Amino acid sequence: MPADAAVRFARMNPGEQLCRACGLCCDGTLFHHVKIGAGDDPQALRAGGLTVLTSRARTPVTRLPQPCAALCADRSCRIYAQRPAQCRTFECRVFQDLTAGRITVAAALLLVRRARRWADRARRLLRQLGDNDEHRPLSERFLHARRRAESGDANATARETCADLSLVMHRLHLLAHEKFHTRPGTPES
Repeated sequence: MPADAAVRFARMNPGEQLCRACGLCCDGTLFHHVKIGAGDDPQALRAGGLTVLTSRARTPVTRLPQPCAALCADRSCRIYAQRPAQCRTFECRVFQDLTAGRITVAAALLLVRRARRWADRARRLLRQLGDNDEHRPLSERFLHARRRAESGDANATARETCADLSLVMHRLHLLAHEKFHTRPGTPES
């Protein structure tokens, strides 16, 4: 990290530091999409370079697919001031635990590093399987790779790599469910 970026990072509050170190809620690791609410402006989001999709269901759902096109390499958001309400209000459990004083900054950052390592391992294995579509959510890419491996068209090496990928995704999902996802009705959510 360049010296000026390190100084800006050090000046952030612990919650901001955590989010800038993480980005898992925006990069397609934790979620498939972000719902666009009644108070959000889909046209402004489109004007900001984002893809806004609307389902054809009886009750249409408008959403931003993940990974979010507004997520920058430094894990900042280039539409932060205009981000959808779901982005404004979401706080992962790690963030909640940090801001409530239940864990330290160091412990929170350790959890983020662990989750990012599992996600990075999954992406490496997906690339080994020929999936380079970084514009789709991680779990969607995994399911597609698993279907290909189970179809019988995959060779023994690809099936073994897919088995390794399954284990990595399982561990990532367990960690995400235990430490990152919030649960309705719990005191911290």
